[in-house]
Amino acid sequence: ALKAAGQIWLLSNFDSQDDIAYPNDPKVHIKVDDDLKQLFRSIELPRDMIDIEKDLQKNGMKPATNTAKRRSAAQIEGISSNKPKPRKKKSEISKRTKLTNAHLPELFQNL
Repeated sequence: ALKAAGQIWLLSNFDSQDDIAYPNDPKVHIKVDDDLKQLFRSIELPRDMIDIEKDLQKNGMKPATNTAKRRSAAQIEGISSNKPKPRKKKSEISKRTKLTNAHLPELFQNL
């Protein structure tokens, strides 16, 4: 409802697939020049991510992804490299755990 009313902007985050809400302040009105819009739209990006990564490296920047490595791993294994990470087991309090909260004995009755 806030987005439909124009009170907030929702921007997607590609890493976590969540939307981030930003307030739309009507006092701040930004006018973008048509020449700048045309210049932005005239820039052509390579279709393949490997070419984009090579251009970044050529200009002294480090790409956030390694598409070539990911593709080779997918071809070797036959699956994508986006595997779910194993969860760590929750550590429980054992008898060997040093009790630093000795003033709260009711917390450690089950030991």
